[in-house]
Amino acid sequence: MKIPKASWLQDDHGQALVEMAFVLSILLLLLTGIVEFGRVLNAQLVVSHASREGARIGVVGAADDFICLRVTNAAGTLDASKMDIGISPLPHERIRGTELKVEVKYPVDIVMPFMDKILPDPYWVRGATTMRVE
Repeated sequence: MKIPKASWLQDDHGQALVEMAFVLSILLLLLTGIVEFGRVLNAQLVVSHASREGARIGVVGAADDFICLRVTNAAGTLDASKMDIGISPLPHERIRGTELKVEVKYPVDIVMPFMDKILPDPYWVRGATTMRVE
């Protein structure tokens, strides 16, 4: 005797929709990760460039205020009020042949949902450059 199958077991009208829901959620998570990684990488590159600019102007004899101004100008796309700029050694200790270090830190706010579970919010990027005083 043959047992009849239920007709709803043979019906596959919603299968594609369910598969798309699974794949789309993973794809959107991957896409938001790529966007956040791009934002963090961009901030890292800008901060590294800004520290290089500040160190270069500092080793030729510029004052600390001018070094900070040069760093904030070089990091034009970032919010200057959030930037933390450290310059060492003190101006009277900078003699020819010594090293000058300019360190720039910047917090990148994580804006995509669920990415704050992977990365700390805010994520701090840091750029440090050391050059010899000329």
